Amino acid sequence: MYQNIKNTQSKLNHTLKLLTISTAVFSVLALSTNASAGAWVGTKGSGYIKLGYANFTSDTYRGNNPTFEDFEGNNTSLYAEYGLGNNFALYGSLLHQSYDQEDSVTGKSGASGFADTEIGIRYQWQADPFVLSTSFLVKTPFLYDEDDGLGNHQEDYEAKVLIGKGLDEYGYFGVELGYRLRSGDPSDEYRYLLEYGFNITPNVYFRTKLDGTLSVKNASDDITLNTGNLSNPLEYDAGKLELTTGYNFNKNTALKGFGLELTYTTEIYGKNILEGDSIQLGITKVF
Repeated sequence: MYQNIKNTQSKLNHTLKLLTISTAVFSVLALSTNASAGAWVGTKGSGYIKLGYANFTSDTYRGNNPTFEDFEGNNTSLYAEYGLGNNFALYGSLLHQSYDQEDSVTGKSGASGFADTEIGIRYQWQADPFVLSTSFLVKTPFLYDEDDGLGNHQEDYEAKVLIGKGLDEYGYFGVELGYRLRSGDPSDEYRYLLEYGFNITPNVYFRTKLDGTLSVKNASDDITLNTGNLSNPLEYDAGKLELTTGYNFNKNTALKGFGLELTYTTEIYGKNILEGDSIQLGITKVF
């Protein structure tokens, strides 16, 4: 029976790998419905893609790690959504990370390479009087080795409820609530997000998010201090404030559907996390 379970998991990981790569490749090739907040699902054949580059620095750790000195990370991320029709959408992300951190006892450490990959499916149940959707996501570590320190090297499974409401000229808001089951030693997580956005001009928009994680506190008993990559903690609480401003190019230009985004993110509360600031530059495309 154990061998059958291993074979089934191997087949599942192989299938997820193919789906993730196919999603990313299709998104790049498709590089034209407007990207909305998380609860909205686009029509069949429509989609959204964002390629971002972010820098994060920290010299403060919120938790029990007195020997930590500093951390710097650079991430290149690809996020994509694609409407499947019948109120379904496929979405996923790829992340390439490089980091360097210094500890007064263990010294310097770092790594570079692909990190965890996520792929999910979303279904929109209704559009009025508010948008209601649910989603299911799988995170998988198949692009890196356990010793690389680019993730916790485990599968995660997340179910989420998403609510959105358009406010006409006053923009929109969204609420997301979810539970992430982590298959390894780290704690499971409650996930929550509050979002509000509006157009400043027909081309310029603003968006803010409070992105939160709350530990279920059911990690393995032998987990104490995270001495690996501190941007991938084992058991933690976090509240991140995100401020984004973006520009969409006019529809009558050669850059129709493309946009630029600048995002600032900072940790405003939490435990067992790095405290610092992140700046991301992004290129977006709707189709």
